[in-house]
Amino acid sequence: MERNAALKAGKSSLDPRAQDFLSSHPATPERVQNAQNSARQFSSPEGGERDRETYLAAIDNIVYGEDPSEGFVRGRRFLHPKLGFTFAAPDTFTLDNTAQAVIGVREGGTQAMRFDVVRVPSEQTLADYLNSGWMENVEKGSAEELTLNGFPAASATARGDQWHFKVYALRFGSDVYRFIFASRQKTTESDRNARETVGSFRRLTLEEIQAARPLRIKIITVQPGDTVESLSHRMAGVDRPAERFRILNGLDANAQVRARDRVKIVVD
Repeated sequence: MERNAALKAGKSSLDPRAQDFLSSHPATPERVQNAQNSARQFSSPEGGERDRETYLAAIDNIVYGEDPSEGFVRGRRFLHPKLGFTFAAPDTFTLDNTAQAVIGVREGGTQAMRFDVVRVPSEQTLADYLNSGWMENVEKGSAEELTLNGFPAASATARGDQWHFKVYALRFGSDVYRFIFASRQKTTESDRNARETVGSFRRLTLEEIQAARPLRIKIITVQPGDTVESLSHRMAGVDRPAERFRILNGLDANAQVRARDRVKIVVD
């Protein structure tokens, strides 16, 4: 879990002021301890004999990653087939779908984004909502009404001590979706990243909804000549496949697979 968390690019380099709008799971050590405590309700820490083959058979074809009913990430895209929408994050961003929001962090941690949903009364304009005080330091007069891909929307800017924020609210059906972008420096690139991301929000087509499916774990047998690199090339829908393959199979940086080993890969 710690090694997997380390792959979530850039979050650790964001200062606490910017992290205010980023949701997070409990710290990894706490999650490990919670998992251990739960497991010990059923067996002692020393356990007994571990039946690896039964375990692998049980997890073959299970969903990898997010609960598909809550939407899922595919590279830089987030898709929500149940609600029928999608959007794409900027280049060099890594997306993470948490229970509270979709979080995106640029490599290096100089930019970040949050996407979530809120309830806004239908009689309240989105510009008024952005000025309603839910976010501090919204610049006076910056809120403006927009139309994005046919959806009513509004945008505003805000500024903290070290971070610049660009906020969009977009009405989709009875819900309002928020895009909150943070950057250490307000630049042409950061503004473009925000505009292009919000501009990519659209309805999924029926064909896309029917084709959308979560990633799954597949158990395979290592063949003679297979390597970590060759097997990781068979992974689908994940970034840094070689690193993820090692993490998924408990291999350290120098370990190699052996013929007839049973290993886990991620497939579409």
